[in-house]
Amino acid sequence: MTATIALIAWIVNTAIGLVLLLRLLRARRRIPALAYWHLVTSLVGLGVWIAFVATGSALLAWTGFAVLTLHLTLGDTLMVKGWRRSNPDARGIVYFRATMSLLKRPLPLVHSCLSPLAWFPAFAAAVISS
Repeated sequence: MTATIALIAWIVNTAIGLVLLLRLLRARRRIPALAYWHLVTSLVGLGVWIAFVATGSALLAWTGFAVLTLHLTLGDTLMVKGWRRSNPDARGIVYFRATMSLLKRPLPLVHSCLSPLAWFPAFAAAVISS
């Protein structure tokens, strides 16, 4: 069950991420290379996770979880770097302030809020599969 919850959250979040990327492309905005790596790790990890769900392999579960963790780290880095670009002189807890800035942008907010809905069940599924 936890593997399926992670899978659903992962698929929905990847779809939202693609919508966000398409919006940036349509607006002809510069897209950092890190955004493409964020997308690639999402798709690769999703493929590994689907293979885990199909086979029940603990190795695939932990590999998928590791790729998901890397993917989320890249996403957090993108969020903070983007916020810093808009607020170069800001001090304090930058991650918190970058996260709070998402409250003004509903789709990126949903995108970031879905991340733990994939990560925690994926972690639980990997532990249970071991």
